[in-house]
Amino acid sequence: MNTPSQHDRPVLTNQILATDLDGTLIPLADNPANTADLSLLAAQLQSHHVTLIFITGRHFASAQTAIEQHQLPQPDWLICDVGTSIFHRQSDGTLKTVHAYAEHLGEIVAKMPVDELKQHLSAIDGLRLQESEKQGPFKLSYYADAAQLDCLVEQIKQKLSQTAAPYSIIHSVDPFNGDGLIDLLPSGGSKAHALAWWVEQNDLHQDAIVFAGDSGNDLAALTAGYRAIVVGNANRAVAQQAYAAHRTAGWENRLYLATQPATTGVWEGCRWFGLVDREKSLPQKLGATPIGDQATYFRVWAPDRRRVEVEIDNGQTTVTHALQKGESGYFTGVVPEAAAKARYQYRLDDGTVRPDPASRYQPDGVHGPSQIINPLAFPWTDKNWPGIAKRDLVIYELHIGAFTQAGDFQAATAQLPELSALGITAVEVMPVAQTPGQWNWGYDGVNLFAVRNTYGEPDDFKRFVDACHAAGMAVILDVVYNHVGPEGNYLTEFGPYASTKHHTPWGDAFNYDEPGSTEVRQFVIDNALFWLEDYHLDGLRLDAAHFIKDDSRPAIVDELRRDVSRYAESIDRTIHLIAETNMFDQESLNDQVDRLAFDGVWCDCIMHAIYAHALPDLRIAHREYLGGDLADALQYGFVYFGRDEKRIEASQRRDLSRNAAGKSYIESFIIGLQTHDSVGNHPQGQRIHQLTSKAFQKAAAALTLLYPGIPIIFMGEEFAIDAPFPFFVDFENASLKQAVDSGRAREFPQHVWGDFLLPSQSDTFYQAKHDVPDRRDEEMFAWYRDLIALRKQGLAEAWLSADSMAAGYDPQTEIFFLRFRKDSGTEVIVQTRLIGPAESPDKAVSIPMEGTVLLSSAKLPQSDNQNITLHPNQVVISQTS
Repeated sequence: MNTPSQHDRPVLTNQILATDLDGTLIPLADNPANTADLSLLAAQLQSHHVTLIFITGRHFASAQTAIEQHQLPQPDWLICDVGTSIFHRQSDGTLKTVHAYAEHLGEIVAKMPVDELKQHLSAIDGLRLQESEKQGPFKLSYYADAAQLDCLVEQIKQKLSQTAAPYSIIHSVDPFNGDGLIDLLPSGGSKAHALAWWVEQNDLHQDAIVFAGDSGNDLAALTAGYRAIVVGNANRAVAQQAYAAHRTAGWENRLYLATQPATTGVWEGCRWFGLVDREKSLPQKLGATPIGDQATYFRVWAPDRRRVEVEIDNGQTTVTHALQKGESGYFTGVVPEAAAKARYQYRLDDGTVRPDPASRYQPDGVHGPSQIINPLAFPWTDKNWPGIAKRDLVIYELHIGAFTQAGDFQAATAQLPELSALGITAVEVMPVAQTPGQWNWGYDGVNLFAVRNTYGEPDDFKRFVDACHAAGMAVILDVVYNHVGPEGNYLTEFGPYASTKHHTPWGDAFNYDEPGSTEVRQFVIDNALFWLEDYHLDGLRLDAAHFIKDDSRPAIVDELRRDVSRYAESIDRTIHLIAETNMFDQESLNDQVDRLAFDGVWCDCIMHAIYAHALPDLRIAHREYLGGDLADALQYGFVYFGRDEKRIEASQRRDLSRNAAGKSYIESFIIGLQTHDSVGNHPQGQRIHQLTSKAFQKAAAALTLLYPGIPIIFMGEEFAIDAPFPFFVDFENASLKQAVDSGRAREFPQHVWGDFLLPSQSDTFYQAKHDVPDRRDEEMFAWYRDLIALRKQGLAEAWLSADSMAAGYDPQTEIFFLRFRKDSGTEVIVQTRLIGPAESPDKAVSIPMEGTVLLSSAKLPQSDNQNITLHPNQVVISQTS
């Protein structure tokens, strides 16, 4: 093979940009920012002496036209005709053919030149030769009807196989006019092949090249090992495939997924890889933020320290860099030797080495070094995801570690089709912030910005969220801002993060109202916005909101609601902020002058009233519920009211309902039959069907899933699985293990705890695994699916609402009922007989048949035409005519 002569070779610089044209470097027609950024990019490329290569499917004349029309910078090299021609610029400005490449392609097709190939394909109907200027000595191009494209491609492939033609085929549909396009190239030929040949001939290493592209035709080059830019307008499938290929190959920091389209995306990527000047403004985020493929900006708040250094472990070397102390005690600095995936830790002025308080990932747990994470590295596909309206929420609560046998994000993602089939519209994930040990409910988080290492890497959680959105499900995350866990909490070594006057039973309370609280409050607000922005979450549930102690005004919770609301207004996605209040806290649901309302509150009164009705001797809450509470709880949605947990009598509930101008407040209540707390607060973590019966669960589920609040289902409930879900926690500190084991018994002294599962035992966690096929009750799943479908029908037809509902109890028949009046005057009626296991099974009762039966949890023997028989723990749902 001939190689380019010395005369043919221009001088190459150390930085080379190879870029596609259409959809990549060429500005989009409706994007003036692209045009402005093209001028900036061209000037920067020239001033930095970057060698520029255009790689395009266009033929030579068309490429020249595009350069002039769009005022593109003049390339040093031009690869065109879908990689079958290479030209380089001469000193006089002209582009000259690289003959050595032509000879290279000629050797590939020597056995069958293009003219001979054309003869072989002439018998295929539907192929239309493209214009002569679009043909080439090594390229044969056709038009075809888009509807026939796949069929014609198959016929061509058969002909190529029959004749042993040394050609490969690529095809696409022209996005501008819809024509089918077919190109036949020398076997293995492509834009990527031409670039690889050029790199080899010029004795270059792949690291010298940055390639930018947007389409499937660019994918081979994007995944060839070069540093690569995928512009923001690229099809998400291209971004995903490039991401997957780089990850599989183990290439770190070679792929940049631009946030902006076309020219601006190229400009963005060139800054990232250092081909041009980097962005001058530095991020104000805490933690380690990559600002380039090999550079990271560090920012940590340590007002009590005179000196802070960051130590970066690159695998083979350790670099130490002193950070500069600025205003308000923030230490900052850019470290050019710190790339994403490198591990780092902070060395304080007393020599102590600690992980980053705002670490994005702790690969070795709470005591180990932090890891630099690139927040822009994941190829999201949910750009058009709008979220789920509050009225349409059907929430499924799960614990990542116990949801599957593997106990990680990847395994949880594989289970999503099942949740979608059930009718779930939102997944609520118990806390995923880094906790100590091997298992934890999640409420002992100490690295609030880092996903738990045993669940997977940050991108694994993003993939879970992305898959949920693709399946039509929102994702809500539990976050804990009332305390920090007791082990691995190094925050106080950096600054006054902990309150000296407020305390919690679980760990240090945050300092929201003492000196230094301004920065602590910002730390927590930044954390909430971080989950919503970096992980595309659809909402947050604030754990134990009444324990977020703050004597200042506005309180941290109010500031949090304000800033989350502002963020929600800035994006095209519905965001939900939910408070765990465990009762009706009217202030939380009302907008006021100095604060905004929560979108929803956990209100457990109906759930606990159901437990109290069936199991009057069982106590799984700190508040007392009575066997007669359920009727009023259904009618008004609550038993206890306000932050001081007042028990409200029926007359007071009526007054509160009137003051609320109806009962629409109920539609902001999160209502469940079971939650992690209700199951976990039982000594053995038993579920309601184990304490009562499956028939009882079916009957009670109709009250919660067809109630006008927001229904929540706890994982495994839909299958009535027998796997327990007791409280489990693991600490590396032995004294903490012992303390939590004994403290759990003291928390609920009313139980007999002799045979309960110790929270720190490994069996306690492993027995809680949810996905055991032979434990599943498929009939229960079908029942839940049917109830959810009826609920969605009720919302669509507008009869399932709080203001159209009446609820009550008939003591003679022991039937609880919900009645929903339609605008037409007809009604949908839910009638359920709930009989606890301590009661003697009652005889069946005969009740008037009202209309047509929509659903029944058991077979319905009819006494006569006007009455039906209702057995204990049976529910019937009917619609009047």
